[in-house]
Amino acid sequence: MKRPLLAALLATTLSVTRGQPPAAPAFEAATIKSSTPGKIGGGLNLSPARIRIVNSSLKFCVQMAWDVKEFQVSGGPRWADTDRYDIDAVAASPFQKGEFRTMLQALVADRFGLVIHRETQDKAGYVLIKARNGPKLPPPTEDPDIMFSRTPSGDTILKATSASMSQLAEALSSRLNTTVVDQTGIEGRFDVSLQWTPDPTSEPLVTKSGMPAPRPPTNAVSGPSIFTALQEKLGLKLEARKVPVEVIVIDQAHRPSDN
Repeated sequence: MKRPLLAALLATTLSVTRGQPPAAPAFEAATIKSSTPGKIGGGLNLSPARIRIVNSSLKFCVQMAWDVKEFQVSGGPRWADTDRYDIDAVAASPFQKGEFRTMLQALVADRFGLVIHRETQDKAGYVLIKARNGPKLPPPTEDPDIMFSRTPSGDTILKATSASMSQLAEALSSRLNTTVVDQTGIEGRFDVSLQWTPDPTSEPLVTKSGMPAPRPPTNAVSGPSIFTALQEKLGLKLEARKVPVEVIVIDQAHRPSDN
């Protein structure tokens, strides 16, 4: 059954009465169920007053709640990676931008008994630097935007408009699933277009919603790697190094009861 979070609403009322800041926003009701075995696909769907997380692990929920990438979540029991859940959480009214993350943090803490801490670890990653022949970056002509897409052959296309080098590094980090740090020293914003053939061992073949992306045809012709494309098209280079990464460490968690 659905579980109303009346305690949070009562705490809000009491804190206002006593002149204290109101309690953090919370979902009014939430259900958590184990996903159907063998279910395909998954991810997060966000509405103005509701979130649905489909066929996803606790570690994925932590990624969404704390706005971090997969490689930034560690620790916890093995099932936090393997067990899949369907979560449907409803708020009493539309939440403000980013508020759902705080609400999701409270939900997983309550229902999974989640306890975490943050720490900085040195992990394998990349630094983005200038290539030997220097950068080739066109000035911006469009409004800011960063978008990924795939060609029918399976190549990845990155189009970033009016983007800084730190934003480009962040976009590359999301595709390579590892930290990319901007060390180009290049100021300003640029329009960037890049196409490369992804390495399935390092670049997740998923769409923005978390669903598996179509696999390229078996007869597809391979194009340049992301490393080659960066150097030839933009005059930039990814150099492998150990880099400091802020990590969410799961100290404690338990399986929720289905409801």
